[in-house]
Amino acid sequence: MSRLPLRVAMIHLSDFVLDSRVQRHARALAERGDEVHLICIGERRQLRVGAGSIHVHPVNARKARGGAGTYIRSYSSFLARALARVSALDLRLRFDVVEAHNMPDLVVAAALVPRLRGTPVVLDVHDTFPELFATKFPNPRQRLAVRILELEEWGCAAFSSRVVAVTEQARKRLSTRGVGVEKTTVVMNSPDERVFGPPRPPVRWPLREPLRILYHGGLAPRFGVDTLIRAVGLLSEETSAMQQAPAVELRVCGSGEERERLAALAHELAPGRVDVAREPVPFERIPGELERAHIGVVPTLHDRFTELLLPVKLLEYVHMGLPVIASRLPCICDYFSEDEDLRMFTAGDPHELAAALRELSLDPSAARERAVRASARLQPIAWERQRDRYLALVDELAPAPATRRARPVPLSTHR
Repeated sequence: MSRLPLRVAMIHLSDFVLDSRVQRHARALAERGDEVHLICIGERRQLRVGAGSIHVHPVNARKARGGAGTYIRSYSSFLARALARVSALDLRLRFDVVEAHNMPDLVVAAALVPRLRGTPVVLDVHDTFPELFATKFPNPRQRLAVRILELEEWGCAAFSSRVVAVTEQARKRLSTRGVGVEKTTVVMNSPDERVFGPPRPPVRWPLREPLRILYHGGLAPRFGVDTLIRAVGLLSEETSAMQQAPAVELRVCGSGEERERLAALAHELAPGRVDVAREPVPFERIPGELERAHIGVVPTLHDRFTELLLPVKLLEYVHMGLPVIASRLPCICDYFSEDEDLRMFTAGDPHELAAALRELSLDPSAARERAVRASARLQPIAWERQRDRYLALVDELAPAPATRRARPVPLSTHR
């Protein structure tokens, strides 16, 4: 008997072309023939992927920038619009599964109508929101707000059929708050070979050109891009002083309101050595950025939120054969070895990061060896295994085929 395709809705307050996790999940479903509908921000589009399709239904909202009040207004606006859009689509299409990607966790409420008729809902926890809020707004008076967010997180998980976490460390942290106990699946962020190609052998240093350092990802202060720019500035000073220092160039690709400030900092500390991309680089162009790089850096600062992260950019660097320099964070240390795989440094210390860049750059043989060993560490958590786990979860929740035979006409045929 041929497999009947599913109709899956995904709700997320992000742009599909910039959100790599949403893209991986949507493409995994579409490649096997499912019909995926994204309720999000960005541009309307329809894609044929494999035997299936991806339909983007943007709502008129933007990601929040600014204080806590701005975030509340932004989230409320998106939630109201997403609720209306999901409800209307579900009445026409009858979704089999709805997947809500936080932040915020309350985005699952947009799936109220399909949930009321029995449709399973998955809450995909990209980030633990209470920790993020507490570190972003570290005012002692915010403790009540953090407690409210913890209760919201618990309630949203209770509303959902299943919860998905991105690391085992995040799953354990959620469990300590009673969130998603015995119904949480870990689906990690790993590079998709359909996008990045097969694992690449270690890169070789150029003979005459400067080494190209790459950072791609968020530009918010917690991601430590300031530290990286300052480290490159220190290397530039050493080069000017005729000391033993490598010739390096830094490329920063990211999204966020910090772009202009970081560009000004780069111009002040390392003029001509740092290129801060003027616009967010779409995910589909990231592999090309990686192919032109020689070293990947993950300079994330350390706090209660970031200690749960295993940054996907780190895994993408490893997949593409780049030696990696990374902050010494708990979750990173759980998956990689400082002695063998990654060159680590104390988070937030530009002098230590500059020393790591100098050491790695001046010893290409050691850099290649680290890249080889890091690549071996990546194999057990490769996307192929994560994809199978994700698809198995969706299939477990989906209604029986018999209930899906008589269905409305696909949306793509409606005018």
